[in-house]
Amino acid sequence: MHTIKLNTLIFLGLTTVYSCNNATKPNPSQIENQSVTDNSDLSKMIMLADTTFEGHQVSLWTPDSLTNKFESLYLKFEDGKGNPVSDLAVDYEIKMDMGMMAHSGPYSPLVNKGRGIYQADVVFIMANMKDMGKGWLFKTFLKGKDKTDTLTFALPVQQTTIPRTIPTGTATDDRVFVSCLLPPELPAGKHKIEFALHKMDRENFTELNDYTIAVETFMPAMKHGSSENENAVNKGNGRYSGIVNFTMPGEWTVKVKLLKNGESVAQDSLIYPIKIK
Repeated sequence: MHTIKLNTLIFLGLTTVYSCNNATKPNPSQIENQSVTDNSDLSKMIMLADTTFEGHQVSLWTPDSLTNKFESLYLKFEDGKGNPVSDLAVDYEIKMDMGMMAHSGPYSPLVNKGRGIYQADVVFIMANMKDMGKGWLFKTFLKGKDKTDTLTFALPVQQTTIPRTIPTGTATDDRVFVSCLLPPELPAGKHKIEFALHKMDRENFTELNDYTIAVETFMPAMKHGSSENENAVNKGNGRYSGIVNFTMPGEWTVKVKLLKNGESVAQDSLIYPIKIK
């Protein structure tokens, strides 16, 4: 019997699927895990849940409380003696269970960070809704020779007070989710600004790589913007990077335009507030 430890906010389920010719196999990423040299400091993060099974300890971590925006989650695997395990065949997917219906959301392939830690970048396009299904589920697939074990974590995704993922209709790709990766607060000066861009196609989400994201800073109280901003350009995998310049402390906004072939294609205003200290 598997021993399961639960955080008060988290439900975790375990299932096993044995391989056969007609078995349904998870297909969340289609990309093999990558190894990188940097490490993640889980000591500064929140552990959402942990469980033990098949001699392994599995835990799920987040840098902060989860809200409906771009988030990074971290899986950690250890053996029975507390040693990190970094050579597992592991994959995942996210799903919003609303009771009568369910849908996915944008997510990137797992990245092996070393020391038994795997990073999952996801976009929660909405918050959990009270009394409507289980909410967001994080399903981890551990693949063995003859079977696949599935760990299911229920995630406490709350409504954000600062918009960071905004949906918009477009003239070219229908409904698009534009995720700004700026934190809520920053010091004055120049900063890299990053975006993740995804297209919604029924229940599936695909990365968009053929846009330019124009950025404009504005300080409403002073009625001025700033110079030396640089539009965000595609870096691959649906990610975009540019520069924004905040010249003084106070409340600012970043106004965004989606450009394709030099033409603005978004049907809605895309405005991201930020506090500059």
